[in-house]
Amino acid sequence: MALQIPFFMAPEDERDVLRRLSRLQLELWPELTDPRHRPPSCGPETELVDPAYYLAAGDVIAYPLKRGQNRGRWKIDEVKSPVIYFFRSQMEEGELRSGYFWAETETAGDQSRTGGKPSRFVHAVRELQEVVKSRFRRSSPIKGTIYFVGPAAARLAQSGTPLREAGRKGELVRVYR
Repeated sequence: MALQIPFFMAPEDERDVLRRLSRLQLELWPELTDPRHRPPSCGPETELVDPAYYLAAGDVIAYPLKRGQNRGRWKIDEVKSPVIYFFRSQMEEGELRSGYFWAETETAGDQSRTGGKPSRFVHAVRELQEVVKSRFRRSSPIKGTIYFVGPAAARLAQSGTPLREAGRKGELVRVYR
């Protein structure tokens, strides 16, 4: 079963979440990587440049891309690997767009007989849920989805920066007090 946590985070919120997760010693992998890439450990000093990353809690399984502009690079298999997909909130045209965490928490099919995901990964997912739910505010529901809004993103919203769902027709999101 997959877990998705939609959110709005300013760069300060990202640093705070990474600081709180740093004791778990997760590795920060870019979405597309080279075979010889050595990932850094995530922490508050980690510089985030790409729009999406993987937070890995163990060995990752990847496969080479054979077509397209990224041919020769490697893509991490997010279902088989113990990773949390981290799509960052981005500022676009003066608006903060939503991001999300996504993790496949249970193995399916033949993989389920091998014992499932590592306990370190399950612990990291639970810790991430606790950090987000305890520190972040909630938004008004948009089509049944409630977004978690980081403290710095909530201050941005109070100062007049609109929060908008990611996507072409993203709706404006209001923050509860």
